[in-house]
Amino acid sequence: MFNDTDSFALLLYFTPYFQTLGMKDIWQQYGTGEKRRILPLHQAISRLGTPLAKTTIKANILTGDDCMSKVGTKHTAVTSEPVQF
Repeated sequence: MFNDTDSFALLLYFTPYFQTLGMKDIWQQYGTGEKRRILPLHQAISRLGTPLAKTTIKANILTGDDCMSKVGTKHTAVTSEPVQF
């Protein structure tokens, strides 16, 4: 897997779709060496809810996607009620 927030946001966006196809768990490896972590995306979806999880990709694109210019901070994006957009 990729080692950045872009891949996390993409996987988080598509996890609800994968769940409708019968997937139960999806994990993303993050970090290297002793700092390696495994992130349970299926748990993130259950805590965030599908609408908020689907907006994380939009916030990521606007606040630091590898392909776009940055127009704000991640904290601002999260606190500005992103679900309405």
